[in-house]
Amino acid sequence: MSQAHKNYFETAYRTGSDVWSHIDYQKTALTMLPHLDRGSLVLDVGSGRGLWMMTLVRLGYKVIGIDYIPLIVERVNTTIKYEGLSSEARSLVGDVLDIPLADGSFDVVTDIGLMQHLDQADWPLYVRELHRTLKSGGYVLNVSFSRHTRSFLGFDARRATSGLFEKFGLHYYFFTEQEIKDIFGVEFRVIDQRIRYFDTRNDPDDGLALVFTLLQKK
Repeated sequence: MSQAHKNYFETAYRTGSDVWSHIDYQKTALTMLPHLDRGSLVLDVGSGRGLWMMTLVRLGYKVIGIDYIPLIVERVNTTIKYEGLSSEARSLVGDVLDIPLADGSFDVVTDIGLMQHLDQADWPLYVRELHRTLKSGGYVLNVSFSRHTRSFLGFDARRATSGLFEKFGLHYYFFTEQEIKDIFGVEFRVIDQRIRYFDTRNDPDDGLALVFTLLQKK
């Protein structure tokens, strides 16, 4: 991602103004998680302030989160230590395009709002890295901005000719359901896919839609 992206997210994490923290995505995401044994290992990419990580830990999973902002990684690890969860979770500085973890390590990879900020040219590498780090038959739960969005910062994704949108130097992509399927290609199969609608705190007129997709490694 660009320096502008890094600056935005560092400020957002420091001030609590990041979009995802204020969207009630967890209810739907939790209903779509595959049934796993307690102690299963989950990788959360773009883990941010660690809210989703902590939810997964409370479900009995062991969780590693990666984010490319050192400030937020340090804060998450401080919280983990304070909560006495150092044996259950940790956060690492890392890039989803070059995940610093071994092949075939994880039962599930979760992505809550990361892929929508990647350049389109990086999507194939992103998918390869998720595929590489997953065990055989492992799962990906992806939550991304949807082309069903009525308004986000003045952008009507339903009527746009492209899902690409930029505002204040930040890059967003709004996906169709088919685009998600195509991006993950022949190496993953879609198990479940849903659209859900949310209000945000960015603008009173916002009408945001998210696409939730559960995929399994073939």
